[in-house]
Amino acid sequence: MRRKYPKLLSILLSISVFLIQCNTSEDRNQYDISKISNPLPTIRLEQELYQIPINQTKEGMMALQAKYPDLMDYYITAVMNIQDTTADQTEMLNIMDELIHHPFMVNMYDTIQSVYKDFSAYEKELHLAIKNYQYYFPKSPSVQLVTFTAGIGPRNFYDPPYLGVGLDLYLGKDYPYYPSQGLPDFLIQRFIPKYIATDAAVSLATGEIVDPLKRGSQLLDMMVYYGKLYYISSYFLPKRPIEDFFSYTSEEWEWCEVNKKEIWSFFIDGEWLYAKQFMDYRKFIEDGPTTMGMPQGAPDRVGRWVGYQIVKKYMKEKPNTTFEELINLESGQEILTASKYKP
Repeated sequence: MRRKYPKLLSILLSISVFLIQCNTSEDRNQYDISKISNPLPTIRLEQELYQIPINQTKEGMMALQAKYPDLMDYYITAVMNIQDTTADQTEMLNIMDELIHHPFMVNMYDTIQSVYKDFSAYEKELHLAIKNYQYYFPKSPSVQLVTFTAGIGPRNFYDPPYLGVGLDLYLGKDYPYYPSQGLPDFLIQRFIPKYIATDAAVSLATGEIVDPLKRGSQLLDMMVYYGKLYYISSYFLPKRPIEDFFSYTSEEWEWCEVNKKEIWSFFIDGEWLYAKQFMDYRKFIEDGPTTMGMPQGAPDRVGRWVGYQIVKKYMKEKPNTTFEELINLESGQEILTASKYKP
């Protein structure tokens, strides 16, 4: 069976791809991707699931598992987190039967089909991200877009070759069911169609970079990890503002720019860069209403913002660095030192 989780790929870039990555300007140019094959047809998985009639869940699920064996395996176990130990999948079938015929989920599905009745504009931008991804990472597998709903989460996934978009978390900040599910307002504000493509682009980049938390890390390593994610993913949609990849508003991004010296001093003076306990430094990189310890007006995840600034400065100082070389530089300290970042 195919691996369930993406792994850092060993990528041998051609000379032409090497050259296009040597761009020292602030601009992210759109290069010619006309020779890149178009992505495979989009799978609207939520439509196929919610068309299964009542009392025919077993037959419908068996048909989908036969049609999309790897995708359905990932969807059931990783997305829906259903770990069925029964021989005849009774537990899974019962859960899915309740899910796709529950009034709440049916109402959500109807809303999704109303909001995304015409998905073509989003699909066009998602296909652009996929083609640019394959342009920069030519050894990557062909990517197939999948839309789905899992009942409030997750927002997306990348399990090659499938790039999943959870449309239930892009129904707009005024969707009434979000507060009823206990979701905080700072997250609800980001559940808007605007971020579908940029979130997907970040997911694609995530498939290329090993999360340093898996091998133990200090805050600086995590900051640089996120910096790589946002820097690389921004090239998949080069015309989108960089703040969109962070799910920041323009005001939040401007706050960071205006206060960049104070932000850097905060991390240096507090000796946070080399903190090794994740539970101590998670407040600087995880979602929240703000970044704890920062002044009023600070957005959350300011540590990621700093990481992006370090990586961007590194690429300016080392313009011949390819994405593969950047990815393989695991030391946050090495990148920080070479970047000469000092706002």
